[in-house]
Amino acid sequence: MTEQLAPLEQLALTLFDVGAVQLGKFKLHSGRTSRIYLDLRVLVSFPHALRLATAAYRYVLERLAFDVLAAPPLAGLPFGTALCLDMEIPLIYPRKTAKSYGTGKEIEGAWEVGQTAVVIDDVITSGDSIMQAIVALKAAGLQVKDAVVLIDREQGGIQMMQEHGYNVYAAMTLDELLMFLEKHERITDKQRSKVLKSLR
Repeated sequence: MTEQLAPLEQLALTLFDVGAVQLGKFKLHSGRTSRIYLDLRVLVSFPHALRLATAAYRYVLERLAFDVLAAPPLAGLPFGTALCLDMEIPLIYPRKTAKSYGTGKEIEGAWEVGQTAVVIDDVITSGDSIMQAIVALKAAGLQVKDAVVLIDREQGGIQMMQEHGYNVYAAMTLDELLMFLEKHERITDKQRSKVLKSLR
Protein backbone atom coordinates (compact mmCIF):
# COMPACT_ATOMS: atom_id res chain seq x y z
CA MET A 1 0.00 0.00 0.00
CA THR A 2 1.35 3.45 -0.96
CA GLU A 3 1.94 5.87 1.89
CA GLN A 4 -0.61 8.71 1.87
CA LEU A 5 1.33 11.95 2.14
CA ALA A 6 0.05 15.31 3.34
CA PRO A 7 -0.39 17.79 0.43
CA LEU A 8 2.61 19.96 1.34
CA GLU A 9 4.81 16.91 1.81
CA GLN A 10 3.77 15.64 -1.62
CA LEU A 11 4.46 19.07 -3.11
CA ALA A 12 7.95 19.24 -1.55
CA LEU A 13 8.94 15.84 -2.94
CA THR A 14 7.48 16.65 -6.36
CA LEU A 15 9.37 19.95 -6.52
CA PHE A 16 12.59 18.09 -5.85
CA ASP A 17 11.81 15.28 -8.30
CA VAL A 18 11.09 17.66 -11.23
CA GLY A 19 14.28 19.65 -10.63
CA ALA A 20 12.68 22.76 -9.11
CA VAL A 21 14.89 22.35 -6.01
CA GLN A 22 18.62 22.23 -6.69
CA LEU A 23 21.50 22.00 -4.24
CA GLY A 24 24.95 23.41 -4.99
CA LYS A 25 26.39 26.92 -5.06
CA PHE A 26 24.28 29.57 -6.75
CA LYS A 27 24.29 33.34 -7.12
CA LEU A 28 20.84 34.80 -6.47
CA HIS A 29 19.15 37.79 -8.12
CA SER A 30 19.89 39.74 -4.93
CA GLY A 31 23.63 39.13 -5.42
CA ARG A 32 23.85 36.76 -2.45
CA THR A 33 25.23 33.25 -2.82
CA SER A 34 23.14 30.29 -1.74
CA ARG A 35 23.48 26.53 -1.29
CA ILE A 36 19.96 26.04 -2.69
CA TYR A 37 18.22 27.28 -5.81
CA LEU A 38 14.46 27.20 -6.28
CA ASP A 39 13.61 27.18 -9.99
CA LEU A 40 9.83 27.15 -9.82
CA ARG A 41 9.54 28.31 -13.45
CA VAL A 42 10.13 24.68 -14.47
CA LEU A 43 6.69 23.71 -13.10
CA VAL A 44 4.98 24.82 -16.33
CA SER A 45 6.48 21.70 -17.94
CA PHE A 46 5.02 19.38 -15.29
CA PRO A 47 1.20 19.69 -15.09
CA HIS A 48 0.99 17.41 -12.03
CA ALA A 49 3.48 19.56 -10.12
CA LEU A 50 1.72 22.77 -11.20
CA ARG A 51 -1.61 21.35 -9.96
CA LEU A 52 -0.09 20.55 -6.54
CA ALA A 53 1.37 24.07 -6.33
CA THR A 54 -1.97 25.61 -7.35
CA ALA A 55 -3.75 23.69 -4.58
CA ALA A 56 -1.18 24.95 -2.03
CA TYR A 57 -1.74 28.57 -3.13
CA ARG A 58 -5.52 28.13 -3.10
CA TYR A 59 -5.45 26.81 0.48
CA VAL A 60 -3.87 30.10 1.58
CA LEU A 61 -5.92 32.35 -0.72
CA GLU A 62 -9.27 30.98 0.44
CA ARG A 63 -8.76 32.72 3.79
CA LEU A 64 -8.11 36.17 2.27
CA ALA A 65 -10.47 38.83 0.90
CA PHE A 66 -9.69 40.25 -2.57
CA ASP A 67 -11.25 41.00 -5.95
CA VAL A 68 -8.47 40.19 -8.40
CA LEU A 69 -5.26 38.18 -8.56
CA ALA A 70 -2.14 40.12 -9.57
CA ALA A 71 0.89 38.16 -10.74
CA PRO A 72 4.16 39.89 -11.65
CA PRO A 73 5.91 38.41 -14.70
CA LEU A 74 7.68 36.26 -15.27
CA ALA A 75 7.82 33.97 -12.24
CA GLY A 76 4.37 34.72 -10.80
CA LEU A 77 2.41 34.64 -14.05
CA PRO A 78 2.09 30.85 -14.60
CA PHE A 79 0.81 30.47 -11.02
CA GLY A 80 -1.55 33.42 -11.41
CA THR A 81 -2.94 31.94 -14.63
CA ALA A 82 -3.41 28.50 -13.03
CA LEU A 83 -5.19 30.09 -10.04
CA CYS A 84 -7.37 32.26 -12.29
CA LEU A 85 -8.65 29.09 -14.00
CA ASP A 86 -8.86 27.04 -10.81
CA MET A 87 -10.62 29.64 -8.63
CA GLU A 88 -12.57 31.49 -11.36
CA ILE A 89 -11.05 34.79 -10.19
CA PRO A 90 -9.85 37.49 -12.64
CA LEU A 91 -6.12 37.93 -13.16
CA ILE A 92 -4.17 41.10 -13.94
CA TYR A 93 -0.44 41.62 -14.20
CA PRO A 94 1.87 44.61 -13.93
CA ARG A 95 4.31 44.88 -16.84
CA LYS A 96 8.05 45.13 -16.19
CA THR A 97 8.00 48.30 -18.30
CA ALA A 98 5.02 50.24 -19.65
CA LYS A 99 4.15 49.61 -23.30
CA SER A 100 5.63 52.25 -25.59
CA TYR A 101 2.94 51.52 -28.20
CA GLY A 102 -0.82 50.95 -28.37
CA THR A 103 -2.47 51.88 -25.07
CA GLY A 104 0.80 52.31 -23.16
CA LYS A 105 -0.62 50.20 -20.32
CA GLU A 106 1.39 49.43 -17.20
CA ILE A 107 -1.12 46.82 -15.99
CA GLU A 108 -2.59 44.16 -18.29
CA GLY A 109 -6.11 42.83 -17.78
CA ALA A 110 -9.37 44.35 -16.57
CA TRP A 111 -9.94 45.94 -13.16
CA GLU A 112 -11.73 48.82 -11.51
CA VAL A 113 -10.20 51.58 -9.40
CA GLY A 114 -10.70 50.75 -5.72
CA GLN A 115 -10.68 46.98 -6.17
CA THR A 116 -8.43 44.90 -3.93
CA ALA A 117 -5.64 42.86 -5.54
CA VAL A 118 -3.63 40.07 -3.96
CA VAL A 119 -0.10 39.63 -5.35
CA ILE A 120 0.94 36.11 -6.39
CA ASP A 121 4.66 35.31 -6.69
CA ASP A 122 6.79 32.18 -6.63
CA VAL A 123 9.22 32.80 -3.76
CA ILE A 124 10.14 35.64 -1.41
CA THR A 125 13.76 36.40 -0.54
CA SER A 126 14.24 40.13 0.01
CA GLY A 127 10.68 41.15 -0.96
CA ASP A 128 11.88 43.70 -3.54
CA SER A 129 10.07 42.24 -6.56
CA ILE A 130 6.76 42.06 -4.68
CA MET A 131 7.18 45.66 -3.53
CA GLN A 132 7.75 46.76 -7.14
CA ALA A 133 4.52 45.04 -8.19
CA ILE A 134 2.60 46.67 -5.33
CA VAL A 135 3.84 50.14 -6.30
CA ALA A 136 2.61 49.64 -9.89
CA LEU A 137 -0.76 48.24 -8.77
CA LYS A 138 -1.39 51.08 -6.32
CA ALA A 139 -0.43 53.64 -8.96
CA ALA A 140 -3.21 52.15 -11.11
CA GLY A 141 -5.77 52.75 -8.34
CA LEU A 142 -5.88 49.26 -6.83
CA GLN A 143 -5.74 48.49 -3.13
CA VAL A 144 -3.15 45.95 -1.98
CA LYS A 145 -2.56 44.58 1.49
CA ASP A 146 -1.66 40.91 0.92
CA ALA A 147 0.73 38.80 -1.15
CA VAL A 148 0.98 35.01 -1.38
CA VAL A 149 4.08 33.02 -2.35
CA LEU A 150 4.70 29.31 -2.67
CA ILE A 151 7.95 29.32 -0.67
CA ASP A 152 9.44 31.74 1.87
CA ARG A 153 13.24 31.54 1.73
CA GLU A 154 13.24 32.97 5.28
CA GLN A 155 15.77 35.69 4.49
CA GLY A 156 13.93 38.71 5.82
CA GLY A 157 11.51 39.42 2.97
CA ILE A 158 8.31 38.86 4.97
CA GLN A 159 9.56 41.04 7.83
CA MET A 160 10.50 43.82 5.39
CA MET A 161 7.02 43.70 3.84
CA GLN A 162 5.39 43.80 7.28
CA GLU A 163 7.40 46.92 8.12
CA HIS A 164 5.82 48.56 5.04
CA GLY A 165 2.34 47.51 6.16
CA TYR A 166 1.82 44.45 3.94
CA ASN A 167 1.14 40.80 4.79
CA VAL A 168 2.93 38.01 2.94
CA TYR A 169 1.66 34.46 3.33
CA ALA A 170 3.75 31.47 2.24
CA ALA A 171 2.34 28.03 1.46
CA MET A 172 5.62 26.58 2.75
CA THR A 173 8.86 27.79 4.33
CA LEU A 174 12.28 26.68 3.11
CA ASP A 175 12.82 25.01 6.48
CA GLU A 176 9.66 22.91 6.01
CA LEU A 177 10.68 22.03 2.45
CA LEU A 178 14.09 20.79 3.63
CA MET A 179 12.53 18.90 6.52
CA PHE A 180 10.23 16.99 4.14
CA LEU A 181 13.12 16.26 1.75
CA GLU A 182 15.30 14.90 4.54
CA LYS A 183 12.45 12.84 6.01
CA HIS A 184 11.98 11.09 2.65
CA GLU A 185 15.74 10.74 2.03
CA ARG A 186 15.92 13.06 -0.97
CA ILE A 187 18.66 14.95 0.91
CA THR A 188 20.87 14.16 3.91
CA ASP A 189 20.95 15.84 7.29
CA LYS A 190 24.37 17.27 6.35
CA GLN A 191 22.99 18.81 3.14
CA ARG A 192 20.07 20.32 5.03
CA SER A 193 22.41 21.83 7.65
CA LYS A 194 24.66 23.32 4.94
CA VAL A 195 21.71 25.00 3.24
CA LEU A 196 20.31 26.43 6.47
CA LYS A 197 23.76 27.70 7.48
CA SER A 198 24.13 29.48 4.13
CA LEU A 199 20.89 31.40 4.72
CA ARG A 200 21.89 32.98 8.00
